[in-house]
Amino acid sequence: MNEERTATPSQHDVTDFELVVDGKNVSRDYQVISIAINNTVNTVSAAKIVLRDGEASEETFAVSESDVFVPGKSVVLKIGDDQQKKTVFKGIIVAQSVRTQNQENSMLIVECRHKAFRMTLGRKNKYFEAQKDSDIIESLLGPYGLKGDVESTSVQHKEVVQYHCTDWDFMLMRAESNGKLIFCDDDKINLRKPDTTATASKALLYGENLLDFDAEMDARTQWKNVKGSAWDYAGQQLFEAESTSASFTEAGNLSGANLADTGNLSDFELRHTGHVLQEELKAWTDAAMLKSRMAKIRGRARITGDGDIKPGSVVKLGGCGARFNGNVYVTGVRHEVVSGSWFTHVQFGLSPEWFFQKPDIAPPPAGGHLPPIHGLQIGLTVQLENDPDGEDRILVKLPALDNQAKGVWARVCTLDAGQERGSFFRPEIGDEVIVGFLNDDPRDAIVLGMLNSSAKPAPWPGKDDNHIKGWQTRGKMKFFFDDEKIVATLETPAGNKFIVSEDQKSISLEDQNGNTLVMNDQGIQIKSIKDLTIEAAQNIEIKAGTSLKAEGGTSADLKAGTQLTAKGGAGAEFSSSAVTILKGSMVQIN
Repeated sequence: MNEERTATPSQHDVTDFELVVDGKNVSRDYQVISIAINNTVNTVSAAKIVLRDGEASEETFAVSESDVFVPGKSVVLKIGDDQQKKTVFKGIIVAQSVRTQNQENSMLIVECRHKAFRMTLGRKNKYFEAQKDSDIIESLLGPYGLKGDVESTSVQHKEVVQYHCTDWDFMLMRAESNGKLIFCDDDKINLRKPDTTATASKALLYGENLLDFDAEMDARTQWKNVKGSAWDYAGQQLFEAESTSASFTEAGNLSGANLADTGNLSDFELRHTGHVLQEELKAWTDAAMLKSRMAKIRGRARITGDGDIKPGSVVKLGGCGARFNGNVYVTGVRHEVVSGSWFTHVQFGLSPEWFFQKPDIAPPPAGGHLPPIHGLQIGLTVQLENDPDGEDRILVKLPALDNQAKGVWARVCTLDAGQERGSFFRPEIGDEVIVGFLNDDPRDAIVLGMLNSSAKPAPWPGKDDNHIKGWQTRGKMKFFFDDEKIVATLETPAGNKFIVSEDQKSISLEDQNGNTLVMNDQGIQIKSIKDLTIEAAQNIEIKAGTSLKAEGGTSADLKAGTQLTAKGGAGAEFSSSAVTILKGSMVQIN
């Protein structure tokens, strides 16, 4: 018989097992009907033990009532023969149930889980700063007393946020983004990339040791190229990463790259509009390509019991046809012991679906209290005052929900808000607004902004140059900016204006009567259409660098309550084309 036709022989002709609870072997007096153990990558390993229990005549389930299978106790399962047994499961009893049919065949069912099951209980929120994903995963394992080999990841994150999800789900998503798998190995949790370069631990040959075999090859899961893109807000441009191959040995004689031609998809695209690093994007594309190649051939094989095959090992398929022969990577193992017979189911390949596509990872919208309201809603402003709760909310009708009802009370999002401060802009009654909802809860509405339309046009038409920005109130008061000429204008409908202009190099005030004050490169000009009055409670001082001139069209009066002094440093002249009068109780000249 040639090497290709040589199957690894079965190790056990007569099946035996040991059941150890809290360090003590369970008595053989307990009748075990069956044992089933599931150990699959990215899943908490589990075991189910079914025992004979229950006596109708005594109205009791003695095994269930004993202290042996109480939830919380540790369990070790070993399977083999009377000479050698191998540990195939370590975990904790988490549940038990009793069952009977027609008062016969009553039984006790004991459910066990790897102690990592505690990571699946309860949603958590955490911040992680300046850590790699491998560091984050190790920190997640610590509080549960779990240890293992965590293969290092490359990306150093400035910040990662875990939002209201279980530690297990969060760990799995971070592992998957790096193309790594989670393994429940005995009482450890290990993280590593699949290694298909290892020597096959067992040959599975159709016609010899393969009892059942079911496999499929699917071209729809294969990509020729994976391209990822993300937005670099510092550089204000998209950047890309791509993966054209995966470090994964494929079974069969049709490569994933060739199968990808069937779908005729040039690039499988991944997009992220947030802030990711270049190497993080590359790790993501590599993970997607690896997942594609692992999904090319998926299936299972059933053989006689074998405790050496574990998730992460490699087995060799033979006699299954050229499309499927070769080394396959084991992603799951199921052991079944029934009526003295032991069978092992070997799973190979991986689902093309990402873990984030599974339900119940994120918390339910609206906290599960109400049917959620998704997305944004159009609202019409109904009332601005008399919030029944005194929370500065406004009443908004949501026509798409109920056009007849008054609506919901909504908080108003604004530019700035705080204790007796902030911007104060309320929509007018009847204005169209956009409404969002906290956690998609219909009870927690927030007005995010107001909307223009052809029915309610903006005060300035939109232009591509976008020079004009500003506000116009209902009363036509305007405050706007011209970015082309660098001008800021505050204006009322009657024509009162305050203008700051770099274009004219000026600051000007003008009222609706025509009075003006202009400051520009020529100086300051004040013009009054009638009187100009300057009044001070104390002193007024006027200085000129060269000359000071005061002129009245008909007359000019200078008056001092006590003393008037006029001096000339070099000379002084008082003259008139008519009469000049000097008066005083005493006049001194020279």
